[in-house]
Amino acid sequence: MNYLIVLVGIVGKPSTGKTSLWNALTHGRAAVASYPFTTIDPNKGVAFVRVKCACTELGVKCSPRVGGCENGERLVPVNVIDVAGLVEGAHEGKGRGNQFLNDLNQADALACVADAAGATDDDGNLAALGSHDPVRDVLMIESELDYWIASVLKRNAAKARGKKFGDFAWLLNGIRVNEEILRQAVADSGVSDDFSRWSDAQFLSVAKILRARTKPFVIAANKIDLPSARVGVEKLKNAFPHYLVIPTAADAELALQRAREKGWVDYDGKKFKIVAQGLDEKVLRAFESIEKNVFRHYGSTGVQELLNSIVFKVLNFITVFPVEDEKHFSDHFGRVLPDVVLLKKGSTPLQLAEAIHSDLAKHFLFAVDARSGMRVGREHELKDGDVIKIVSTR
Repeated sequence: MNYLIVLVGIVGKPSTGKTSLWNALTHGRAAVASYPFTTIDPNKGVAFVRVKCACTELGVKCSPRVGGCENGERLVPVNVIDVAGLVEGAHEGKGRGNQFLNDLNQADALACVADAAGATDDDGNLAALGSHDPVRDVLMIESELDYWIASVLKRNAAKARGKKFGDFAWLLNGIRVNEEILRQAVADSGVSDDFSRWSDAQFLSVAKILRARTKPFVIAANKIDLPSARVGVEKLKNAFPHYLVIPTAADAELALQRAREKGWVDYDGKKFKIVAQGLDEKVLRAFESIEKNVFRHYGSTGVQELLNSIVFKVLNFITVFPVEDEKHFSDHFGRVLPDVVLLKKGSTPLQLAEAIHSDLAKHFLFAVDARSGMRVGREHELKDGDVIKIVSTR
């Protein structure tokens, strides 16, 4: 079973809270500091989107093999990578430069972290609250990615000189571009398909379209626990109406997770309650600040909402529960609803079979909707939360 089919990249200039966000998502312990380039090598980990589990509706107790189920919410794993902070000129090698960009090759989508509090300058150095426009953070990331993709196009166009368009497209598999995607981007940019004659401006024009289609963004408007962030969040929403802007407080989320580990608070990701006695006054003030500046105004730290938004609103995935025994909703070991598969919206039972095992797809006969007991064909469109049995000749 291929669980980790989604890769989310966390990007941003230094000191915006990227690594804190990665830690909050993955419960990791990567180094965090208030100076640029704390992250050198990329941090890689697993985070979990939360979805409604079919167990509640079906009235059964599920047995997840991965992730778990908490109060009727199923935890579905995705990969998350946090890479070194980008600075202007990264595509030319400044900072960690192209190494950083290459780390993002296989990302399905990007969480672009902006300092909504305006508390860091262009290079990630500490600045007065509200002194920096967070819109600049996002524009810089867009620009660096565009120029990086343009450089990849230009380099591979030179390799494919004298060859067919399909040969050129094949060289771009490393950045998740196939011939269909490339042809559409070329058509939409208005340039000819004679890539050997493209100017730098034409490479960049095609690159911008490819970036938007192969590396879609969600903006994490981070540091909402700081008072100047409310203005920054509105600036980001007004400047980028075509992106989802999710207010986040990665440091607050981390603080609550670690307080829960110590038994100081009850915290379910949506609300928290202090349960320990005799806590230091400084700790109590920190909790009061989180309650006042984050939960009262925004309702949550936004960290879980960010991940779920990327997977389900931007990438348009659905969840499907494959089973082998449609009457007991179990596999052949008797485990109830053991697995969840993330599939693109509009996927079919045949594509579900492919996600489980290539042999299952090769010998596919039909599928069964376990809720209704009805047989469905290979071209049937699956719905979010479906419980499906695949029937094959093996």
